[in-house]
Amino acid sequence: MLGPMASLERFHHVALTVSDLDRSVEWYRRILGFVELFREEGPERRACVLGFAGGGHSVGLVQHSASDGTPFSPIRTGLDHLAFSVDSLEAMHEWADRLASAGVQHSGVIDIPPGAILNVTDPDGIALALFWDRAAP
Repeated sequence: MLGPMASLERFHHVALTVSDLDRSVEWYRRILGFVELFREEGPERRACVLGFAGGGHSVGLVQHSASDGTPFSPIRTGLDHLAFSVDSLEAMHEWADRLASAGVQHSGVIDIPPGAILNVTDPDGIALALFWDRAAP
């Protein structure tokens, strides 16, 4: 049996495999407003770590040289989707307008019991969501 440990408190980052690093970095910057923090270049992989414009946790985008090119699927074991928090229902609607203005297809704001969700995919079809939690402070 394992003994007690300090609890996990939050995510540090999430890393997503992409097929074209430069295209994905541009999309996450232009569409979602991320800022580039740093890049790593190597023979096996290229990576870029992005952060929220106001600071905080980050998203890593990684392009592997040995990628098999299989497209993302939320029904395959692994990542189903990645959700980003939004502070208000009004902000959710602003995001829906922003995405539409940029020509990005999305689900529209969907009312669900805990709040609202807006679904979108990145250039590789990775499922992303914006989420407003009505119970959040």
